[in-house]
Amino acid sequence: MKEYNHAKIEKKIQKEWEKEKIYSVSEKSKKPKFYSLIEFPYPSGDGLHVGHIRSNTAMDIVSRKRRMEGYNVLYPIGWDAFGLPTENYAIKAKKKPAIVTKENTNIFRKQLKSLGFSFDWSREINTTDPNYYKWTQWIFLQFFKKGLAYKAKSHINWCLSCKIGLANEEVVNGKCERCGGDTEKREKEQWMLAITKYADRLDRDLDLVDYPERVKIQQRNWIGKSEGSEIEFEVKITNPTLTLPEREGRNVIIVHGSNRDEAFAKTETVD
Repeated sequence: MKEYNHAKIEKKIQKEWEKEKIYSVSEKSKKPKFYSLIEFPYPSGDGLHVGHIRSNTAMDIVSRKRRMEGYNVLYPIGWDAFGLPTENYAIKAKKKPAIVTKENTNIFRKQLKSLGFSFDWSREINTTDPNYYKWTQWIFLQFFKKGLAYKAKSHINWCLSCKIGLANEEVVNGKCERCGGDTEKREKEQWMLAITKYADRLDRDLDLVDYPERVKIQQRNWIGKSEGSEIEFEVKITNPTLTLPEREGRNVIIVHGSNRDEAFAKTETVD
């Protein structure tokens, strides 16, 4: 038996796939629709790593299975090219972000195609393309018009090296998860989205979707629903004209909240 030359055979087959556009979705198809989506990779490195391959392989299996079951599968691909990872890589490479983005997406595209994933390459997008990000700008304006996007001051985790705010999950033992640099708490004015207005609905509607239970638990932990608690502080009143709520013959201040720091609130004598 002759040795199987996988590089030669795979390249030949992949060229046929592209020529025939076998993974391009048809909008005229009468088949039931199925939408597969991965997190678009950041083109902020010299190439793909095993994490990309692992997650992409899992969704590719699902997509191929659905096609075999008779579905019209939309499985797009794109590049999440805006933001800190690209900027940091550009600084490291001493090149402009636009240049490294183009260079890296070319490398990533070649690697993904060589792996044989069944993406619909006719729908490839790049988040730095004005034809794409004009829609993210549009949706932000809709939030703003409805009062769902607003500016406010809040304390955030600040990376002294990256010079950007970090989520709590991105700070490990006081260090930035990305660069390993020191972080500190800072009060900064920033844009907020009033997502907490929908927190109860997001939590409740998880019962309506067919997610694995572990995924639902993860989602609920992210939403972070909290009932809060009430703490009574007994107060000694020295000013006879001042009245406070009474409970069981005692004057008290009732503090309600969900932040554990509130339990250590400073007590003061009311004059």
